[in-house]
Amino acid sequence: LNEEKDPHFFGEALKSKGCEVKIVPFTPSKDPPAAVMELKELPRPLMIQCTSANRAAIAMLLWMAKENGYSQGSVELLVNDLKLDTVRPQALEWLMSRLPAAGAKNEPLVPRSPEVRQLFDPESSTFTYLVTCPETKDSVLIDPVLEQKDRDLKLIQDLGFNLKYVLNTHCHADHITSGGLIRKENLPELKTMISKASGAKADRHLEHGDTVDFGSLKLEAKATPGHTDGCMTFVLKTKTACFAFTGDTLLIRGCGRTDFQQGSSRHLYQNVYEQIFSMPGETFICPGHDYKNRSISTVEEEKRYNPRLTKSVEEFVEIMENLKLPNPKKIDVAVPGNMFADTRNESLAMVNGEPECFLSHTFTHLK
Repeated sequence: LNEEKDPHFFGEALKSKGCEVKIVPFTPSKDPPAAVMELKELPRPLMIQCTSANRAAIAMLLWMAKENGYSQGSVELLVNDLKLDTVRPQALEWLMSRLPAAGAKNEPLVPRSPEVRQLFDPESSTFTYLVTCPETKDSVLIDPVLEQKDRDLKLIQDLGFNLKYVLNTHCHADHITSGGLIRKENLPELKTMISKASGAKADRHLEHGDTVDFGSLKLEAKATPGHTDGCMTFVLKTKTACFAFTGDTLLIRGCGRTDFQQGSSRHLYQNVYEQIFSMPGETFICPGHDYKNRSISTVEEEKRYNPRLTKSVEEFVEIMENLKLPNPKKIDVAVPGNMFADTRNESLAMVNGEPECFLSHTFTHLK
């Protein structure tokens, strides 16, 4: 990344050893040269060289962000995890200014994979995923939020997609799904789905190994209980990437709590390792929540850097037992609402700005 005349450029020495050298002068203070964004086309192994490793790290992170859909928080996390202590604060600030906030991209989450879009609900810090077959435009919504129903449907309409299914990774405790209301008010042919083990009402109950087909794509359902006894991870394989929609089972450098809804720390640990960490390292982790402006991770990153799940199972259980988290603010409404909101003869309404569940028998069921 140095000028050829720079005294720290050792082009001839590199060429003498058979290396191919590409000179791309780069300073993180203005728009980066196009060549910095074309690292994928260069031979491997690849060394990015500058004087102090500041610009080299910035160039690498800029390319990784473009390739993998990293948000501002995701890149900042990598700087810490990779211990890139050569990155100067002003250079990192410049890089962050070039990246989107989590869930704010009005385009595919990973540029090479047009099938997946990520949306964000700021109140519950929930990620919703719109997954679409490029050929047929048939779509699936994963973990939609009731208050964001109109936003989601407008986006689907604007893009010319056909919403076929709403899937939930589990029975949520911090928000109510919009699936039942979308079907009731907008798309009567829509089908809702959730795991059979969740006990929640839906048009189709999924079990481990089931698939959800739409267009030329399919989502594979993997049972990953632990956060709740009904958690599932949905796996999508496209021509260019593999995605795991992990709900609250596996988060970016964390995991879902295990102290309610029949949660189990041991089961969560076991299922993460057997069902998620067993997938290829480049598999994208698309979590159900994030609270620090991070958008996406990979299996390899979480296996290396997740501070809870890199521990032994006994250490993990101890960590989870001592979290002492307060209950989600909407748990008394969200859990009963999600248990029965997707039935065809029940409904949800908004009362004083909050979702209200007209299901007295739900509370009896929960008791």
